[in-house]
Amino acid sequence: MDKSIFYKKQKKFGQSLKQLHHWNALLCTFLALTGLILVSSEFRQWLPQVRIWVKDSHIWMGFISILPLVFYRPKMIKHLRTLRKRKNNRMNLYVVLSILIALLISGLILTFQRNFGPGISAFALIVHDMMTWIGVPYLIYHSITRSGWFKAIEKRRAEEKQNKRMVIEEGNPIMNRRTLLRRGTGVGIVLVFTPFIYQWLKPYLSIPSPSEPSSGLPLTEAFSPMPTPAPKSKPPIGGGRNGEFRYYTVTPMPTINDDNFSFTIDGLVDNSASWNWEEFVNLSREVQVSNFYCVTGWSVYDVTWEGIKLKDLLDQAVIHSNATHVKFYSQDGVYTDSLTIDQAMQEDVMVAMLIDGQLIPNRNGGPVRLIVPKMYAYKSVKWLNRIELIDEEHIGYWEQRGYSTDAWVNL
Repeated sequence: MDKSIFYKKQKKFGQSLKQLHHWNALLCTFLALTGLILVSSEFRQWLPQVRIWVKDSHIWMGFISILPLVFYRPKMIKHLRTLRKRKNNRMNLYVVLSILIALLISGLILTFQRNFGPGISAFALIVHDMMTWIGVPYLIYHSITRSGWFKAIEKRRAEEKQNKRMVIEEGNPIMNRRTLLRRGTGVGIVLVFTPFIYQWLKPYLSIPSPSEPSSGLPLTEAFSPMPTPAPKSKPPIGGGRNGEFRYYTVTPMPTINDDNFSFTIDGLVDNSASWNWEEFVNLSREVQVSNFYCVTGWSVYDVTWEGIKLKDLLDQAVIHSNATHVKFYSQDGVYTDSLTIDQAMQEDVMVAMLIDGQLIPNRNGGPVRLIVPKMYAYKSVKWLNRIELIDEEHIGYWEQRGYSTDAWVNL
C-alpha cells in the first residue's frame, strides 16, 4: 500500500475518496481493538489502570473518527452518482454508513450518559453492542474484500482462469473462484466472531448459564443454614428484575463459605461487632425494590433486594462524632470504596444478602454485597465483609484509577 495516501492532498475525486476510506479503516481498526480490550474480563482483572487509559483513548479516537465522515459528506452526492448503475455497491455504502453513524451516536451517548439518564444509556449500549458484534465483522469483511491485496488475488485467479480452456465436466465447481474466495472470507470472519456474539446474546435469549464450577469457586450450596426469604422477597414484590446483570471482577472471585465467612463493623464506633455466617443470617432483614446502574451504560430495573439497612447497622454501632466517612472492604482483599456519613445513612443503602428471593450468587458479589441504588455500581462493593468508620476521605479502587468520586446517577 502506498503510505503517501494518508498524508498527501489528493486532487482527483477517486483518490480523495480512497484517502478517506483508508483513514476511516485505520480509525475503525483502532476502535475495534480497544473496544475488544474494554469488554475483556481478563484485561479488567489484571491491568485495571491501563484499562482507564484504553477507555480514554477509545473515546478520543471515537471523536476523531467523526472527521472522515465530515470530509466525506460534501463528496457523498457525487459518489452516489458514480454508483447509480451499481446497486450492490450503493447498498453496501448505505450499510457501512449506517453502522458507522450508529456506533458514533451510541458511543457519544455512552460517553455523556449522565446527561441522558439510564434508560437512554441502556438503549444506546444495546445499539453499540449490536453494531460491535454484528456491524464490525461486516466492516472487517468490507475492508478485506476491497483491499488492494485481496483484489490482486482475485485478478490473478481470474487471469489464470482465462488462460485455461473451459471444459464442461460433471465435476465443475458450482461457484467461481472469486465468489468462493469472498464467501470463504465471510465464513472465516463469522466463525471468529460467533463465540463473542453468543456471549453477547445469551442474556437477551434467556440462555441459562452453566453452574459455577466447584473448583475453587463458592456455590450457594456451600452455606448452611440458608437464609429464609421474607414473604415479600419470594415471589418478589417488584415482580422480578427486568434486565440482566453483566458480571465484572478486578480480582479472581474469592472462595467464601460458611466456614470462612465473617462480617465486621469497627473503626470510630462505640460498639464494634463481628458475626459469623449463622449469626449474620439470623439478623433482622428488610426488603426493598430498586434499580441497579452500571457506569458502562447498562441497567437492571426492579431488583428485589433483601438485607440489612446500612443505617441500622451504623446506628447500632454508635458512630463517634469525629467520623466523617464509611469505608467498605471486599473479601477479595483488594477492592475498597467509601461513602460519606450522610450518604451511608440514606434509607435505601443496604447490606444485601438476597436478590429476588435467592442468595446473591458469588459472581454477583454474594453472599453479601453493598447496594447503593442512587449511585453507579462501582460504589456497591461486592463480597462485603468489613465496614470501618474513619475520619478522612478514602479514595476507592476505581476512583484511584480515574473514575469520578461523584457516582450519583442522573435520574
